[in-house]
Amino acid sequence: MFRCFEYTAFLWKAKGRHGTHSPFAYWLVAVVARQKVAQKISLPLHIPKKTRTFIAQLCTELPQDQLRYFKPNEDLASSPCICIISPEQLPNFEEVFQHQFIHPESIFILLEPHAKANQQYWQNIYAAQTFHFTADCYFFGLLSPRPGQAKEHFYLKLS
Repeated sequence: MFRCFEYTAFLWKAKGRHGTHSPFAYWLVAVVARQKVAQKISLPLHIPKKTRTFIAQLCTELPQDQLRYFKPNEDLASSPCICIISPEQLPNFEEVFQHQFIHPESIFILLEPHAKANQQYWQNIYAAQTFHFTADCYFFGLLSPRPGQAKEHFYLKLS
């Protein structure tokens, strides 16, 4: 019951492509999320369908960026990537981004940011100065360093 109210509150705050004033956020909503055909990629079934669809659309739009799963000892500075962060990796990710340089063009997809166990980590991560672009898409969160952009948090309606 509470999830229903939480999702309704999210929809009330969320913006579509005409409600965003950031070129990057607009590109995510207008170009990436509105693609009709996305490349086929294999993702675990525990990832919700909306999240899997968006990841496939993002990979189609950014074919030069490597899709990978976050590992604490991995180098995140060498090249731009699309990195999926599972809920069990959140404590490790919070530690890594505070002490390691991250490529400014990378995009991180945080799974299940609204689960009770993840909410505090999600709030700490999007409040951190490392990520200038953060977006709550309800089913997943998006993070990117984007140093040329002013720090801003968005609520994006991607469907």
